[in-house]
Amino acid sequence: MSTKGPRRPGGSGRSGRPRKPRPPSAGERASAVANNRAVRGITYWVVVAVGVLLLALWIVSGPVCGISNVTVDGYTGPDTAAVQETAEIVAGTGSMVRLPVGDMRRALTRFPGIVEVNVTRDWPRSITVDVTMGEPVAILAVDSGGRYLLSPSGQVMGKADATAGLPVIRVKALPPGGVLTAPGDRAALLFVGWLTPEVAGRLRNLRYVDGRLFADLANGLELRIGTPDELAAKAQALAAVLSQASPEVLAKAAYLDISNPRRPMLGSKVVPIIEGADGTSTTGGTDTTGGTDTTGGTDTTGGTDTTGAVDGTSGDVESPGSGSGSGDSGAVGDPSG
Repeated sequence: MSTKGPRRPGGSGRSGRPRKPRPPSAGERASAVANNRAVRGITYWVVVAVGVLLLALWIVSGPVCGISNVTVDGYTGPDTAAVQETAEIVAGTGSMVRLPVGDMRRALTRFPGIVEVNVTRDWPRSITVDVTMGEPVAILAVDSGGRYLLSPSGQVMGKADATAGLPVIRVKALPPGGVLTAPGDRAALLFVGWLTPEVAGRLRNLRYVDGRLFADLANGLELRIGTPDELAAKAQALAAVLSQASPEVLAKAAYLDISNPRRPMLGSKVVPIIEGADGTSTTGGTDTTGGTDTTGGTDTTGGTDTTGAVDGTSGDVESPGSGSGSGDSGAVGDPSG
């Protein structure tokens, strides 16, 4: 049976005193020093890299490479001062290194007539903003006053010269935001787009009334376009009539109906002679043209069915989509009867 007492904690069994920690060797000390140096080196270079990055960002976006002068070229609209101010504000968000091309394009294309924007550097601290204006296709005439150039997209481009020589679309009021959005007004603009410039230039007071399109030609002839459908075919029918009917025939007519593009018709106002009981003759003054579209192919307006020859000598005027055979399809005749 053992008579040894219990060992004291931390003792070796032989002595109650704890062992002294072994001092690190020279190799361990050298390794620790090397590790500390590596950590300090990495920290140093990280700090340097962050500093360089912050300096680069400051140079790119700060006053060193900031844009100090903005020149806007090519804008001919009514808001020149506003365009210049907008360009300067947008330029302040970029720099000579990072030009705000996308932001500049989005901001300026909101102005009337601007369809394209390009930005170029002019070192050391200037930029040039070149804007491209869309070509106007019509004049927008407002009943309350004012005439404005209109782009193909329906955007108001600025005030129009009275001698612009473009088709005139008439509206009651200037559209909100300067852009045509009403379906009838958009249909009028679409009809203009299907016409050649020569034919379109003869349109006056193109308007949308009670679901139908009407216009006046330059010679005073009323143009009845009808509902806003088949606009391409109606544009072709108008061009065919104007190119084939003689000026004398057009001068005798009061209206041209292309509501049925396969059967365009010229009509005249009929003023009957009324003989009184005393034997005298007077004019009744009744306008029998009505205003009913002839889409069914029969002229019910009181004007002459223009399915015969033009002025009696020129032959038939074929409308787009009609054949070349005989009959009364697609012809325009002398409205004088």
